Amino acid sequence: MSRLPQAILWDMDGTLALSEPLHMRTLLAALAHHGVTAGDELHPLMFGQTGKAVHRIVQERFGIQTGFHDWSAYRAARYVAEAPQLVPRPGALEVWHAARAAGLRQAIVSNAGRMLLEANLNALGLQAPELISVSANDVRHGKPDPEPYLRAAYLLDVDAADAVAIEDSPTGAQAALAAGMRVIGWPAEKEHVSLFARQVELVHGAGELAAALGLSLDLPTR
Repeated sequence: MSRLPQAILWDMDGTLALSEPLHMRTLLAALAHHGVTAGDELHPLMFGQTGKAVHRIVQERFGIQTGFHDWSAYRAARYVAEAPQLVPRPGALEVWHAARAAGLRQAIVSNAGRMLLEANLNALGLQAPELISVSANDVRHGKPDPEPYLRAAYLLDVDAADAVAIEDSPTGAQAALAAGMRVIGWPAEKEHVSLFARQVELVHGAGELAAALGLSLDLPTR
């Protein structure tokens, strides 16, 4: 097993929570609300992007004129209504709790807005007074910019080089690498594996993730 890091910085969507399908449903619903019919072919364009980036893409692609405030309010309302049904990624919370039991500091670094991130935290039972989390509302630039990860390291009072980031998307991994962190990639889809930078350590299950973090976990490796 690897040496324990000082802190673990988790991505939320797709890494801790199986929330990507819900994000896509709210996107398609918002497009339909504006008279646009679309499907899952949009997923590669939107995967790992901030809400503002997604809004910019749909404006350019479909000519939607609605401003970001109204667009995001509609999507957020749809998302929050369905978020209580979200489930964690298999094995993710087991690794989270193993890290907590080992005394490791942890934070969540998300490209989602604060409302959506809090809905996810509530669905996973992770809300806590001491929890440090960084949302798109807390930074000027979201991933792939390093600012969200540097912000989380600052709040945890650890050097970026002493933290490890866990990401399911190449976009998020790029942000953590730019922040000077060790990065573990845990892709949910096989087609994303080749998109990660070579510096990213890839794992393919919760057991492998725990081992890469230096934690013991009674789970299969895949």
